[in-house]
Amino acid sequence: MSGIISKEVLLSKFKGALVGAVLGDCIGSLFEGLWAKSIQVEKVLQNIGQLESAYDAEKDAKKPEKQHKLLWDYTDDTAMARSVAMSLIENKGLNPSHLAQLFSEEYFANPYRGYGGGIITVFTKLRDTEYSDPYKPASEQFDGAGSYGNGGAMRIVPAPLFAYKQNDVEKLTELVEQITKITHSHPSAVDGAIFQSFAVDQALRGPEEVNIGSFCDELQRRIREREESEVTRDQCTSPSEYPYASIVDDIRKYASQDSLPSEEEISENLGTDISAYRSVPAAVYSFLRATKPIDKLQDRNSFEKTIILAITLGGDTDTIATMAGAIAGACYGIEAIPKSWQAGCEAVDDALKFAEQLHQLSVSD
Repeated sequence: MSGIISKEVLLSKFKGALVGAVLGDCIGSLFEGLWAKSIQVEKVLQNIGQLESAYDAEKDAKKPEKQHKLLWDYTDDTAMARSVAMSLIENKGLNPSHLAQLFSEEYFANPYRGYGGGIITVFTKLRDTEYSDPYKPASEQFDGAGSYGNGGAMRIVPAPLFAYKQNDVEKLTELVEQITKITHSHPSAVDGAIFQSFAVDQALRGPEEVNIGSFCDELQRRIREREESEVTRDQCTSPSEYPYASIVDDIRKYASQDSLPSEEEISENLGTDISAYRSVPAAVYSFLRATKPIDKLQDRNSFEKTIILAITLGGDTDTIATMAGAIAGACYGIEAIPKSWQAGCEAVDDALKFAEQLHQLSVSD
C-alpha cells in the first residue's frame, strides 16, 4: 500500500470508483447474456464510439455539457448501489431496515431495471412485513440456503468508500456482510462481496502503477483470513476449502501473461455467470490484466481497457463490468474516465454527488 493520499487525490478516487461502476453497468448492459465469441473488441469499440461521437457533436454545437443526450440507462446493479450509498450517507452508517426499505421502494418504483425473480420475492416480503426483520426474507431463500448470486458484490462499492477512514479490515468485512445479507445470505455470495470490497479498498489506497503480484498477494492474504475465520464451509460452491483465496492464483496467472488469454479460458476458469464465485474473480482479473498492453486497445488508458476487456468476456457483462469499473475507477481516479462516457450514461451526476458526500464523511473528524 502507498503512503498518505491527499484529500484531492482521494476525492478523485472516490468519484472514479462510483462513476466507474455506473459506466461499467450502463455500457456492459448492452452485451449482457451474449457468448464471448459474439462480442469482439471492435463491436464494443463501435458502441463506445457512439458515446464519443455524440459527445463531440454536441460539444461542437456548443451545447452546455448538462444537455448531452443520455444514451444508456443503468440496471439493477446501479439501482441497488445507489441505495447503499444513500443509506450510508443519510444514517452515517448502516441501518439495515432503512437500506432494505430503500432497496424495496426503488424496485417497486422502477421495476424495469432487470431484477431477478428471487430478489423480487425478497423485496415483496420486506415490504409486506414493513422491514421489521430485514434479514429474514433473504435467509429463507432456496430452502434456507440463501442466494449465492453476485447481487451483493455488484452493489458494494459504497461500503469500502464509507469505511475508508477506519482503515480496519474487520470493520469493512462486517459492514459488507451486513449489507449483503439483506438480499444474499449464502456464504459464497457474502464472501464474493467481501472479495470485491477488498479489491476496491486496495485500489483506493494503492498507487496508479499497479503491481499485479503485490495486489494479488494482499488480496489473497485478506480473503484467506476471512475464509479461515468462518465456522463452516459446508455450503461452499467450490471444491476448495478456501475458494476465493485459491482462485487468486488463477487471477494472478492469467493477469500476468503477456498474451491475452482467450475469453473461453477465462470463462471456464474464472467464470462469467451470475454467481458471485463465478463472476467477481473475472472482474478483478479484468482490472489487473488491463494494466498490460492489449491488442487493438493501444490508444486506450487502463480504465478504458478494464471496461472493454470485462465486456468481451461475455456472460453477465453488466455486473462484471460494473465491478471491474469500480476497482479501476478507485485506482485511477475520475480524471482517467472519458468525459464522453460520463455524459452519455445515466446517473453519473448522482454518483459524483454521492462520492463527494462519502468523501466528506471519510475526511471529517
